[in-house]
Order: sequence, then C-alpha cells, then structure tokens
Amino acid sequence: MNISTPPYKSVSRAASWIVIGANGIGALLTIAYYSFFESVPTGDAPVASPPVLLLAFNVLLTALLLAGGVFIGGLTEKYHPKWVERLQAGEPAENMPDNVRREVMNYPFLSATSSLVMWAIAGFALGYLPSGEVGAFFRVFGIGGILSSVVTYFAIEQVWRPITPFFLPHGKLSVIKAFRMSVLRRLALVFFLVGVYPVTMLAFVTLTRARAMLDAPNPEVIYSNMLIAAVFIGVVGVLTSIGMAILVTRSIVEPLRQLQQAMEKVESNDLTAHVPVVSNDELGYVSERFNEMVGGLRRAEVLRNLLNLYVSPEVARAAIEQGTNLGGQVVNCTILFSDIRGFTSLSEKLPPDQLIALLNRYMSRMVDVVIANGGIVNKFGGDSLLAIFGTPLNPFDDHAARAIRAALAMQSALKEFNAEQAKADAPILKIGIGIASGPAVAGNVGGEGRIEYTVIGDTVNLASRLQDLTKELHQDILANEPAIRAATQTFSIAVQPLAPVSVRGKAESVAVYAVLHRVI
Repeated sequence: MNISTPPYKSVSRAASWIVIGANGIGALLTIAYYSFFESVPTGDAPVASPPVLLLAFNVLLTALLLAGGVFIGGLTEKYHPKWVERLQAGEPAENMPDNVRREVMNYPFLSATSSLVMWAIAGFALGYLPSGEVGAFFRVFGIGGILSSVVTYFAIEQVWRPITPFFLPHGKLSVIKAFRMSVLRRLALVFFLVGVYPVTMLAFVTLTRARAMLDAPNPEVIYSNMLIAAVFIGVVGVLTSIGMAILVTRSIVEPLRQLQQAMEKVESNDLTAHVPVVSNDELGYVSERFNEMVGGLRRAEVLRNLLNLYVSPEVARAAIEQGTNLGGQVVNCTILFSDIRGFTSLSEKLPPDQLIALLNRYMSRMVDVVIANGGIVNKFGGDSLLAIFGTPLNPFDDHAARAIRAALAMQSALKEFNAEQAKADAPILKIGIGIASGPAVAGNVGGEGRIEYTVIGDTVNLASRLQDLTKELHQDILANEPAIRAATQTFSIAVQPLAPVSVRGKAESVAVYAVLHRVI
C-alpha cells in the first residue's frame, strides 16, 4: 500500500482535530448543563444566568484540560511515526517491532483513553471540588467524558483504518496483542449512549425537579426548567444517536461491503481479490480468513495448471472428481501413435538446448491439433506421442473419425512448421502416424506411490507397430481396417489398401490402409 493514499500526516492531523473537536463539544455541553440545568432554579427565571467569573473560570479550565489532552494524546505517537519514513524508504514491514505494531493497533483506544483521563481530572476540578459531592464528579465525567471519549474512539478509528495496512501489510491483526473492540461491544456501547444514558439523565432531571416542585412557591418555573432541560438532553441524545449510528454502522458495513466485492471477484474466477484487514474484531478475523482462503485457491490454481501440463486436463479432472483408485475397464477406442523419423541422427547433430527447443515447438503444434479434435495426449516418449480417442475421459462415438482427422491435421500442421523451419534454416521434420481402433483397457495403473492413467492392450501395440511400418512402407499415415470402416461412416477419405501385415502377438495378419487425404 502507498502511504500517499491517504497521507499519514493528513490522517494524523485529522485525528488531532477529532480529539479537540469531540472534547470541545463535550466541554460546551458540560458547561451548558452545569451553568443552566444542574441547579434547581430558585427565582422567577426558569434558567438562571451563571456568574460571569464562574463561567470564565470553567471555560479557561476546560481549555487547559483540552491542551493537556492533546499533550497526553501525543504520547500515543511515541513509536510509529518514526517508522513512516523507514517504510517509505523501502524497509520491510516485517522488521517492525511488536511494540510499534501494538501502538498502531491501539491508537484509537489510546486516544480515547487520554480523553477519559482528562475528563476524570475535569470531573474532580469542576464537579467534586466545588460541591464536595461524588455525584457531581460522575455527572461531569459522564456528561462530557464518556460521550467525548466514545465519539473520539469511533471517529479516529474510521480515519485510522485506511492506513493500518501500510504498517501491517501481512494483515494478521488478530495475532497482535492489542485492545479489541468486538462487534458486540460496539453495539452495546451504542445502545448505552443512545438508549440508557439519555433516559438516565432525563430521569435524574425529572426526579430532582419533581421533588423541588412540591416545596417551590412557584412550581411553574421549575416545570419550565424541567422542560428546557428535557429538550436539551433530548436534542443532544438525538444528535449523539445519529453520529454514533453513522460511525458504528460504517465500522461494520464497510468491511462487509469490501468482503462482498472481493467475493464477487472470486465468484468470477478473479483470484487476485484481496480484502484489506483494518481491525482485529470478528470482521477483521473473517477478512483474514478470506484472504488466506483466496491464497489457498491461488496456490491450488497454480497446482492445477501445473497438473494440466504434466497430465491432460481430462485426467486431472477425473482425479479430482473421482479419486485415484487403481483399476480400469475395457473400452472400444482409437489409439494414435506418432513418431519423428530419423530423430536419433538429428539428436546427434543438435546441441541439447536447441534439440529440446525444437521438440517443444513441434509438440506444442501437435498437442493443439490433438486437443482440437477431442483427443487426449496420454504420454510423450521423447520424440513420440500417444493420443487416445473414445476412452471414458473423452467418450466420443466417432472416435475413429476424430483420430484420422487429427492425423491429417497433424500432417498439415507439420507442413506449416517445416515452412517456418526452412525460413530459419533449421532442420526439417518428418513423422509417421499409426492409428488403430479396437478394444483396450483404460484406467489407472501403478501403485500407492505413483499412478498413471493409460491404455494398454493389443490395440495400443498395433498402433505403435503401424507407426513403425510407415517407414518401411513409405507412407505417412497407416490405420487398421476397423478404424477406416468406422471413420468412413462419418466422412469420406481416400485410402489405399496395403498387403496384410503380421503383428507380434497376433496369429492372423492385420489388414492395413494408407490414409491419403480427405475428400471434401
């Protein structure tokens, strides 16, 4: 995160003004209450005018207390400001000591605590000392202190949250030992300030005035005073309720909104989604776990992509969905086997790096052709390629036609590849392709430590043997009779019958056809 958005100095300045503003308003409310409503009126006026000297003294003392609060609040910035420049200079946040992390996390709480300390002093100086009553202390402390400190906490937290990830980019706020304001505490505090607190103040004013009205010579004056005090408390209570509702609602809704947006990104397969962790409450914990979950999905996506490179996507998908149980089943499928002719002599001429680069370029073209025709590249054998059509992983009924189309397309792709090779004065390749349709066993073969999805049986051996025969018979593509018979039901091809060949492991000769080209 870039500290320039938002600037640290602006945030720090805003926090200072919040402390001054919240405590200043609290001081005005306290002075107004004590000047006009604390004492029961004894004259004819419902609201008595306080002595000018006493009012001036209260204002001066309040100003001194505010200054003291700002000074104490500065103690909450003992460590972390020094790290702003260090982080901006590129020093890793991991080097930040734990006491700096705690100070960053505790900043709103420490600011509110310094406010409470000054209000405790104000309660003693303005409440207890003049009257000698403990209740007066709590009224001063309660009217201005609690309200100002709570507002200070929630307001500073709002402006402080956006820069928290700058100091704590790892986002693991829950492991830092710092003050924790849970969602339940937030709601309970709001309920107290907007529900219990005003009602208690109204009850206190009403009871004191009601008792005074019984003995007063002019009850109407006390009644008017009670109404004015009730309106005063009611207006303050409503404004406090609105302010607290905005602050607390934003502290809960904003993280949820960011989490919702991030979840929508993940739903659309955008695994770059990240939720800034700005608190150590339940919402911060959920944000941490969400980021860890997305990180796990990113790692799984990398593994899945790597798995798809080492095995076909169909094999990977089957392993994920169905497990890796050993065993197989007999299926009627088509096997395509291709091989580069003269590769041994070619490998002796080229350096290893050029040889591998040549193979990778060639195989990339061939694999694309096989996949485009619905085949699965089952394995590579150096310069050879084994593709399968019509297995349980790609169960096409026209598997023979797809295999022959793939073979024709591979020869066409090879022509383009060789044209590029000729321009670069690079070796020209020639391949032979053998195709066989028939029964084969398809499934997972191996042991507990290593398994492979493959096809085995006479059909596979026949495809390999037919590929070998392409060199002897000077043909590019050879196929057995079942493959030709099944393919011609789908499209027309030109074929040349060849003399039956004997295949190792088979008692009878096998009818072989040379595939020439497709007739449109």
